[in-house]
Amino acid sequence: MTACRASGRPFFLLALDEATDEATTQEAGVDHAWVRIGAIGKALETLRAHGVEELVLAGKVARPKLSSLRPDLKGTRLLARLGSQFIIGDNELLEALVRFPRGGRLRVVGAEEVVRDLLAPEGLIGSVYPDKRAQADIEFGARVARAIGALDVGQGVIVHNQMVLGVEAVEGTDALIIRCAALRPDDKGGVLIKAKKPQQDRRTDLPTIGVAKRLAEYGFAGVAVEAGASLIVGAPLVARMADKLGVFVVGFSVLE
Repeated sequence: MTACRASGRPFFLLALDEATDEATTQEAGVDHAWVRIGAIGKALETLRAHGVEELVLAGKVARPKLSSLRPDLKGTRLLARLGSQFIIGDNELLEALVRFPRGGRLRVVGAEEVVRDLLAPEGLIGSVYPDKRAQADIEFGARVARAIGALDVGQGVIVHNQMVLGVEAVEGTDALIIRCAALRPDDKGGVLIKAKKPQQDRRTDLPTIGVAKRLAEYGFAGVAVEAGASLIVGAPLVARMADKLGVFVVGFSVLE
């Protein structure tokens, strides 16, 4: 929203019940509306009524239980189209959601098309440099992250001395960091590596990082993300805080 205002680009926020926080809607001001997750028809009608032509999927939404959805007519059609995809991998589910709003002028676009500086660059972000042990962990962890991504398990992995401490699944990155800190053979060290799933649509759910406060809190050395295929929210602040916290942030390239 900040980027849209800065560029003079009109926007409208469609906030999901039990997923969007009040601070986000307050930032949007009057340019927002609430909708429950199962009300697909209402969501599409609301977007059309406000002249929305491009849809950006942003933020974390927990997969809802079927019993709590209460879908409207369009929601029921979507569930019928999804079939078993609703209960399997996230990638298939997200691809189906992207394909669903056919017809009319609405199309799904990636967040980096709206905020141009979101994509992670290759190389160091900040001034803290990974040592040789961390570099080896990044190289090893990148291969592991791509492998689990190909299985649609997750996007992140924590590696310490080329030993996998844990992979990111449904619990989220913060929970992964906390869990792996207790498994580390040393008090400090280890790297969080995030990479895009090989088969993933770039318009949905790219690996995303912000300030590495939690990593520093639990004594990890830093984070490495796939350059050009991951998002960094507030890169200048991320770089400044990484230097202050003594952790590295780096973008790496994946060799196909």
